[in-house]
Amino acid sequence: MKRAFVRAVLSLVAAGCFSGYSETSQKADLRVHRGSLKSEVLLTGELEAARGEFLSVPALPSWQTAIKWLADDGAAVKPGEIVVELDNSSLTADLDSKRQTARQALQELQQKEAEWSADLEQKMLDVEKKRSEFDKATIDAKIPLDILAARKYEEYQGKLRSTTVEQEKAAETLRSRRTAVAAERDNLLLRIAKAEREIAIAEAAINALVLRAPRGGIVVVRDIPWENRKLQIGDPVWVGFPIAMIPDPTSIRVKASLADVDDGRVTVGMPVTVTLDGYPANPYTGRIQSISAVAQESRRQSLRRQFDVLIALDKLDDQRMRPGLSARIVVHRPPQASVLLAPRSALDFSGKSPRAKLASGEMKDVKIGACNAHECVVVSGLENDEKLAPVVGVGRG
Repeated sequence: MKRAFVRAVLSLVAAGCFSGYSETSQKADLRVHRGSLKSEVLLTGELEAARGEFLSVPALPSWQTAIKWLADDGAAVKPGEIVVELDNSSLTADLDSKRQTARQALQELQQKEAEWSADLEQKMLDVEKKRSEFDKATIDAKIPLDILAARKYEEYQGKLRSTTVEQEKAAETLRSRRTAVAAERDNLLLRIAKAEREIAIAEAAINALVLRAPRGGIVVVRDIPWENRKLQIGDPVWVGFPIAMIPDPTSIRVKASLADVDDGRVTVGMPVTVTLDGYPANPYTGRIQSISAVAQESRRQSLRRQFDVLIALDKLDDQRMRPGLSARIVVHRPPQASVLLAPRSALDFSGKSPRAKLASGEMKDVKIGACNAHECVVVSGLENDEKLAPVVGVGRG
């Protein structure tokens, strides 16, 4: 009796220690059966905003500049706060040069005004002097010939003629000088106006190099695609290049990647469960919104190709959801009802075609349909309730 009790205890201990695996029990449990196959497709992706305000490099006199200061990725900003400062050293140096040019033009105008005023005043005095001489000559020339000697009369007439010419010449010189002064003044004023316009353009360009938040929100720093990293201070940028974005929180969605080998397994409208890597305890639901028509390379110089999948979320969480957060997406495919199913552990996928291991140990060629992590649909080769054995030591697919 005592010996039987000991054997029973040892049997129970052994069963507890090795309950994780029993080839005999698995062989007995592995069999083909009819049921429903629930399959899922696992994708990876990240949150993105479909809409938002982009902060890009403005139009500049020079094509290229560099990032002088940049807000942290994910930082919260208020309307009008600085998000990006671009290098303005070349514009500042150019602005100093333009201001110096404008000052010189103004100084030249002031100097010329004094010179023009003195010159015109002198020429006006000449005109007055010539007019006075003309007036005197006119009076003398009106003395009758019978009162004067012929010689004196001719002298007065000659004087009138010469003063008339000199008066007209002085007046013409004054008019010409006034026209020349006006032209010179206009040219200088044009130079000053041009310098002031260039100063205004340079000042506007310098102000435009400070990019401010158009509205409150979260800063999303853009990537450098060819370096697979975020922009940072010191990076060169070009006119029109987007540096950051203030996303519209109501447009948050998920962008995922579907490997080309899985093409056809996921379709628009399928329900999904999205789990953010940063918040694994808070799953969200949604549906496949769109799938790109053409597969693209997953990264440069890669042979793998993928489709872009956009997922619309049923509910947005403004406390947790931020563009750029990585996510795990489980796509729930429609179940296949009343199909013949075989356990994956009894299937060998290492050859050209799959094979099933029968309970007798024989390997049998089978045709397999869709699979999940545990079972596969049997298209042909096996019968319902047929017993199978686990495949050990070979690939199972």
